[in-house]
Parts: sequence; structure tokens; C-alpha cells
Amino acid sequence: MWADEVSDWWEGGVRGDRVPHAYTEGEWPYEAVPLDDAPLPVHYGLALARTLDMLCERHEISHRALSLRAGLAPNGVGRIVRGEVYPDLATVARLEAAVDAPIYPQGLYRDLPGTNRPENPQTPR
Repeated sequence: MWADEVSDWWEGGVRGDRVPHAYTEGEWPYEAVPLDDAPLPVHYGLALARTLDMLCERHEISHRALSLRAGLAPNGVGRIVRGEVYPDLATVARLEAAVDAPIYPQGLYRDLPGTNRPENPQTPR
């Protein structure tokens, strides 16, 4: 029974979300457009993927080379750019340090009308 639960968790993502590219149409990262019902993290993942790909192009470095410079698995940046994973905060921090620039899309939620946001967000105390 436990193995089935783990398998269901792995297939559906941590919160039941599918991989980012499953919520878009078009090729990642530049032609992809989020579907109307795409969860908010998909928009962040797409913005991050575009930023990483542009940085690699600008600095003439491969996704693999950036992954290794950041201490990630060799395919780490490529998987983010293709929308195959939601990167965690540790990964984002390592990538920002490796490129010596901010890459996390700040305040993107403000520009996204109708995205799936919690209806009653809790205010931190």
C-alpha cells in the first residue's frame, strides 16, 4: 500500500500539480503560454526558465555548464528550462550565486489577473 501512495505522489507532484509544461501550450520556454487554469507556480517556472535560458545565451554557457557551476545535477538547468520541474529555493539560490544575478521573478503574481491564488491568504504575524 505504501509503495502505491509514493507512486501516486511522485506522478502527481508534491501538491498534486503536474509538471509545469503540462499546463502550457507551445514549446518551452519562449513560445509556451500558460493555460487559463494553470496554477500560479507555472507562471513563475516559465519566467524563471526564460531568464535562465537568456542568461546562458548571453554568457555563451550551456545549460549543463551552468548546472555544474551551481552544484546541480548536469541536467538540472535543462529540466527547468524545458518545464519538467519546479525548482526548489535551494536550487534558485545556487543558480543566483552561480550567475551573480537575481533570477527569481519578483512580484509576478501582481501582473497575473485571474491566476489560481488562495482566496483567503493568511497574513504572517
